[in-house]
Amino acid sequence: MAVPWGTTLWVARLVWIALRGWLSSCLTVADDVAASIRTGEIGPFHVG
Repeated sequence: MAVPWGTTLWVARLVWIALRGWLSSCLTVADDVAASIRTGEIGPFHVG
């Protein structure tokens, strides 16, 4: 079953937009956590 190029590019664009948003959110949270650790607002995480 063939899919038209227009549909393929539309789906690829939607996937790219979703991944870009997810990556941006993750980097923002990581930056906020790192800044809080540097300023001493939160301490180191103890796992285990």
